[in-house]
Amino acid sequence: MSIAALALAAVGAAVPARAGGGVGGGSFGLTPTSVSAGRPRSYFNLTVPAGKTARDTAIISNTGSRTQRLKISISRGVTAANSGSAYQNTPGGCTGASCWVTGLPTAITLAPGERRALGFRVAVPADARPAQYLTGITAESLARPSAVAAGSNGQASAKVIIVRQVTAGIAITVGALAQMKTALAVSPVSAEWIGNTPRLLIPVRNPGQTFVKAKGTISCRVHGRPHSYDVIMQTVLPGTSAVLPINAPGLSGESIPCKVRLRRGTGPAALWSGTVTLPSRTQKKIIHTGNGAYTTLPDSTIPFWAIALIVLGVLILTALLVLLVLQRKHRQRTPG
Repeated sequence: MSIAALALAAVGAAVPARAGGGVGGGSFGLTPTSVSAGRPRSYFNLTVPAGKTARDTAIISNTGSRTQRLKISISRGVTAANSGSAYQNTPGGCTGASCWVTGLPTAITLAPGERRALGFRVAVPADARPAQYLTGITAESLARPSAVAAGSNGQASAKVIIVRQVTAGIAITVGALAQMKTALAVSPVSAEWIGNTPRLLIPVRNPGQTFVKAKGTISCRVHGRPHSYDVIMQTVLPGTSAVLPINAPGLSGESIPCKVRLRRGTGPAALWSGTVTLPSRTQKKIIHTGNGAYTTLPDSTIPFWAIALIVLGVLILTALLVLLVLQRKHRQRTPG
C-alpha cells in the first residue's frame, strides 16, 4: 500500500508566512527592493489612502544552476491557526486586498544566476475602510515536482511532493495609522492532553483595525499553588482570530482557576479570568468490530468481557444480514 502526501506551501490552506523572500527550495528567491541608503526590507510596507495608487518593485532571482520557469501570483494574507502571518492562494479568483495588486507577469523564465525587477501597482478602492491589510506576491516553480519517499512501515509507505514556493508579503495601511483602533480580546480558555502533557488553549480575536502582537502570561492555581506560563502571540490580522496552544506541565484536577494577561505594546492589557476544565486523561482503546469498522473505547472504563460482547454482537448482526441477502437472492432465482 502506498500513501501519497502532498506538501503545499500556501496552496489551499494557510501556511506560516515567509515574508521577505527567503530562497524557495534553494533555487529561487523573491525580495523587495532596498529602500534609500540601500537598507534591505523584509517585506513591503505601504501606506496608501483610499482611492489612491502606489507603485513598488520586487526582485526575483534564480540562485540555482539551471534555468527556472516560475509562476507569479498574488496570495491572500491570513492569520495562521496559532497566530502569525500566513498566505493562501486564491485559485477561484482574488479576494479583498489581493485584488488591489496588479501589473505583475503571470510567469517568468530566469537563466542561472539571473535577477530581474518586477514592478507592480497597488490601487486601493475609494470605499476601502481605514485599516491594515495583508497580501503577498508568490513565486512558484512551474516544473512538475517528483514524489519523494518519506518513509515506510511494513507494507505501508509514504511519499511527499514538495512544491517550491516563496512569498514576499505586502502590508498595506489605508488611512492614518495613529487614528486607528488597536484592540485584542481573549475568549474562555480550554484544555486538552497532548500525550502526558496538559495543554491550555487560549482563543484570541482582533476586533481592531491594526495588526496586533502580544506577550504575557496565563496563571493558574492547582491545589492552592500558583503555576505561571509565558504566552507569545504573533501577528493577528484585523477581524481575525487564533488559538494559542500553551503546554502547561504541572496542571492537574478537573476545574482550575486561571487568569490570562496579554499586553500589546503600550496599550492596556487584554484580560480574561475563569475556570478551565481539564478533561479526563483516560486513555482510549481502538478495537476492530467488523469488516472496515472500528470503535473507540475508554481503556479503563469498559471491561474486557463487555468488549467481547460488543464484538460478538457485531459479528452476529453481520452474519444475519448476509443470510437475509442470500435468502432473497435464492427466492428471486426460484420460479413462483
